[in-house]
Amino acid sequence: MLQTMLKKLVSKQRIHKFVMVNEHPEIATNCIYAVNHSCKWDTSYLIELLPRHFYILAGKQRLKLMDRIGVIWNGAVWVDRKSTRSRNAVKEKLKGLLGKGKNILIFPEGTWNLTPSTPVLPLYWGIIEMAQSVKVPIIPVCLEYMEDECFVKYGEPIYMAEECDKNRQIQELRDVFATLKWDIWDMFPIEKRSEIDDDYWEREVIRRLNEYKLLDYEYEMSCIRK
Repeated sequence: MLQTMLKKLVSKQRIHKFVMVNEHPEIATNCIYAVNHSCKWDTSYLIELLPRHFYILAGKQRLKLMDRIGVIWNGAVWVDRKSTRSRNAVKEKLKGLLGKGKNILIFPEGTWNLTPSTPVLPLYWGIIEMAQSVKVPIIPVCLEYMEDECFVKYGEPIYMAEECDKNRQIQELRDVFATLKWDIWDMFPIEKRSEIDDDYWEREVIRRLNEYKLLDYEYEMSCIRK
């Protein structure tokens, strides 16, 4: 009941039309949603979009009051991205939720990707350890924006073997995200490079930051995994 109300509330704030490229994959268990991150709309759109309720892994940051209330209402686990102790403690909390049959949502890039030429930032590999430990699949989800539309594409569920190379698996997940993005980009109108202004992306970054002026851009960029 409460989740239905929250979905209705966030839908009233939506400014993009959803373009569903494919359907949510069929799975028999709970899961970890792994989603790319590029703007203020991602979290609220996912609350509206995803058919399963999830707890979101949220980085400690300044939020508008109603946004903080919405995230808490949905269910959140807060992490200090700069603290190894906090990240380790949160990992155990998330494992506990997964063990109880709950779904969780993680932005494994750790922050907004506002880079001009990197489709997917380096991913934090804790998501691999959780999926392996609790034996639940990772479902990649890609959101990509084009003017007044938000394109949504699901990847196939990824199941972790009991013994796996976490560094290799996280790179494979990054490759999956890049492929999902390319698949969506292939649906966009073709434009000539000569017709795109040199400062196009700089203006786009400024626009996205102006949509959420509470965001500490320098801090967020410092959270990118090295």
